[in-house]
Amino acid sequence: MYFAVIGNIISAEKMVNQERYEMQTKVDEILTKVNKDFKNDIAFDFKLTLGDEFQGLIKNAENVLTILDRIEYLADPFELRFGIGVGPIYSGINKRSGNRPDGPAFWNAGFAVQQMKKNKSYTRPKILFETEDNERNKDIWLEVINESLNLCDFIERGWTDKQKSIIRESIYRYGYDTKVPQKELADLFEISIPAVNVHMKRSGYYNYMNLRKAISDALQKEWGEIEID
Repeated sequence: MYFAVIGNIISAEKMVNQERYEMQTKVDEILTKVNKDFKNDIAFDFKLTLGDEFQGLIKNAENVLTILDRIEYLADPFELRFGIGVGPIYSGINKRSGNRPDGPAFWNAGFAVQQMKKNKSYTRPKILFETEDNERNKDIWLEVINESLNLCDFIERGWTDKQKSIIRESIYRYGYDTKVPQKELADLFEISIPAVNVHMKRSGYYNYMNLRKAISDALQKEWGEIEID
């Protein structure tokens, strides 16, 4: 069982010429770094496939969200969305080959991206999981995952720029752990420790991190022990 990722750079739609080239160069550098940092979790390296799209294949359920958050952190201020397809891969996998592996995992990811593109509402999700498993209990379980991610998006939309910077930096440095050294964050942002604490409380930091961690744990419990095809 794999997690195929198709990422879209939404903000690329308004870019032209040199700006688009610089964006593609930056994203290519980001994906190279992510492939290196998470080499044990990635089955097929992330690569730019179109001017505003990139793809990759993850094999470790527990770190799916962590990898997506790392890409989003490094790509700031570009706006991204991710379609995640859960399923098997039918073709052979050569991690660094130019030929992308194929199978239901990528088909489901493509369907997820199309669903997000059709959603024109303000609250459209940034991350959407899809699977071909039509068993009722699986559908309900997946809906809970997707709605939990929507709730994360809702919390994010209420952040100030400072809160966003602090929380993303915290995830980058410490993952979803809520017991972080606030002094390090205070020194980094040149503010007091009480100020960091206030930003965390007002942003819903603890609820957000706990929910993100719970989603990762749920993905690991559901799919982490399934043998790779």
